[in-house]
Amino acid sequence: MTRTLISSRFAVTLAILVALASASSGLAGERIVAIGDIHGEYDGFVSVLQRAGLVDDDVNWVGGQATLVQTGDIFDRGLEVFKVLDLLMRLEQEAAAVGGQVIVLLGNHDGMNLVGFFRDVNPEIYAQFVDKQSEKRRKAAYKSFKKYWRAKAEEILNAPVAEVPNDVKEQWMAAIPLGWLEYKEALGPDAHYGAWLHKRPVTVVIDGVLFVHGGIGPDIAGLSVEEINAKVANELATYQRLRKLMIAEGLVPTTAELASLTNVYLEMDPPDPKYAELADAENWLVFSAGGPLWFRGAARWEEETDTEQMIGLLSGVGAERMVGGHTVQDEGRIEVRFDGRVFLIDTGMLSSVYEGGRPSALVIEGGSFTAIYTDGGAEVLVDEALPEAA
Repeated sequence: MTRTLISSRFAVTLAILVALASASSGLAGERIVAIGDIHGEYDGFVSVLQRAGLVDDDVNWVGGQATLVQTGDIFDRGLEVFKVLDLLMRLEQEAAAVGGQVIVLLGNHDGMNLVGFFRDVNPEIYAQFVDKQSEKRRKAAYKSFKKYWRAKAEEILNAPVAEVPNDVKEQWMAAIPLGWLEYKEALGPDAHYGAWLHKRPVTVVIDGVLFVHGGIGPDIAGLSVEEINAKVANELATYQRLRKLMIAEGLVPTTAELASLTNVYLEMDPPDPKYAELADAENWLVFSAGGPLWFRGAARWEEETDTEQMIGLLSGVGAERMVGGHTVQDEGRIEVRFDGRVFLIDTGMLSSVYEGGRPSALVIEGGSFTAIYTDGGAEVLVDEALPEAA
């Protein structure tokens, strides 16, 4: 992941800031239902929503004033990503109409997709975006790539290059199948899905509980929830702005991802100051191992030695407990760590990929934290106040 991310100072729009501020201090109803990584598993997601009493047989919101928090990773591996997005976008409106909430956080796979890094996308999903103009669009994109490739080759060889070699063309065509361009366009900041996704927060604190995909680690200690959310929104906006500029200047092809932009900047001699935000690429929270989308300390730190540090990190963002996904739990069970302070809710819902996985939800109500599963199982995980810190 090195040299692919940046810390950006680009100001987010007022609308995004308002949305993020609202999410970071959102008030919950009497009941909170948290659901982890979906990865395009529509049926499993619906089944656990029904099990939690949030939707009816027709998949309409019946959760009243309850709050649903989905902790990210809607994207990748599964094929029904956009069906899940359609459902979440609709439920968000239906819940709000009756005093409930649907809060969707960004996970690392969602962030990867928003900056054009499609490593884990199931290639079969691109076919869902193919239309009558797809071949024409791909030819235009290849023309852009060919112009870019020839310019780079001539720069290296210091001689004219007549044509792109067949093996290079074949590799490009394999990497950019029909529907790929439309998929990428759908995630742009002005597109139906992309506009909604770009306004999602990364983390939220509700009633003293931090909800986040990965976790809060030492690398971002001292940042508030509002600052974390704004920083990630800035990074996404910067990627879109610099991508558009680099394409216009012929520095990258139309298929460019964040890594392409970063590499071009690092190779500039001298560097162009208008791309200076790329200089700090390794520290972008969207991909940083220590950032909120990727940090795995909540799952991997030792409880015997690291509990006090975990307490301090949570306290720093105004929380006593944390609910996160990101790391698939053994045997498809929600796990509790750090003396009841951390709940890990990624139970491998996409069971076709995660053997032994199953849909689950964490229900928070009246001070109790209960795991529920679609096979009818339920387990009260915590039903008492936190112990005093040592």
